[in-house]
Amino acid sequence: MIAPLLAILLSPALWSPVLSSPAPVNPTPAATAPAPVDIRADRLELDQKAGRARFEGAVEVVQGALTLRCARLQARYAEGDIVGLEATGDVRLSGKGWTAAAARAVWDRSAGRLVLTGDPHIRRGGDVLRGARVLVWPDDERVVVEQARGRFTPPPLGRDR
Repeated sequence: MIAPLLAILLSPALWSPVLSSPAPVNPTPAATAPAPVDIRADRLELDQKAGRARFEGAVEVVQGALTLRCARLQARYAEGDIVGLEATGDVRLSGKGWTAAAARAVWDRSAGRLVLTGDPHIRRGGDVLRGARVLVWPDDERVVVEQARGRFTPPPLGRDR
């Protein structure tokens, strides 16, 4: 039950629009199957009646090349389906060649949206993008950065052909 919940947050598809990670053109079923999730925390509180799982203290979640670290991770579920995730306390996400950080990250499944708040920023190499809030709709391949600011290294100008 916990693995599908964390797979939502750590899915490469979730971050590919933000980080320009190309997705397979015609993925095979094996390519789209989620990788196993490994999780560590100082404490887990599971309340099945309330539909809530809460990980606390040095939370680390690893799925393939993606890692999430935070102080607390809470999941809400209904009828076996994950409906939301909230990571708080020095939230750090990392993957191949990129990192993201914020004080809070909230995944709302019904809206299909991830919201990063609390000095959210994304880094790739020497490039950095910051904002007051970063909103990501992975299914729509759409990102909104409120009060955006950043620094990017442009590619070298090519010669006319």
